[in-house]
This record gives sequence, C-alpha cells and structure tokens, in this order.
Amino acid sequence: MLSKECKLHLEEANMGRWAHFKHACSISWRLEKAAWAVFLHALAPRYFKTYASDTCDAIAKENKK
Repeated sequence: MLSKECKLHLEEANMGRWAHFKHACSISWRLEKAAWAVFLHALAPRYFKTYASDTCDAIAKENKK
C-alpha cells in the first residue's frame, strides 16, 4: 500500500509504480557506475577524469521539470 505522499509523487512524476521503479533503478545503476569510476580515478587519475560529473550532469538534465 502506498502512502498519500508516494501517490502524490508518482502523479507529479507522471509515472506508474513500476515505471517509477524502473526509472529509479536506472538512475541508481548509473550513479553506482559513476562511483566506481571515481574510485578508479583515485587510484589512477588519468582515467575517468570527468565521467562521474558528466553522468551527474546528464541525469540532472534528464530529470529537470
């Protein structure tokens, strides 16, 4: 059972429960990859110089209202 706040959020996002779940999991996976890229960058700074910030910027642009 979803709370009123959850239902309101889904309405505002114009998504059903499973579409929202899929969207959120997709963002989570992209951020996880970015986190690993930052870790690898810490070990070898010549790799993944802007991957994490580029990923965050892309996610933010895609989700602007």
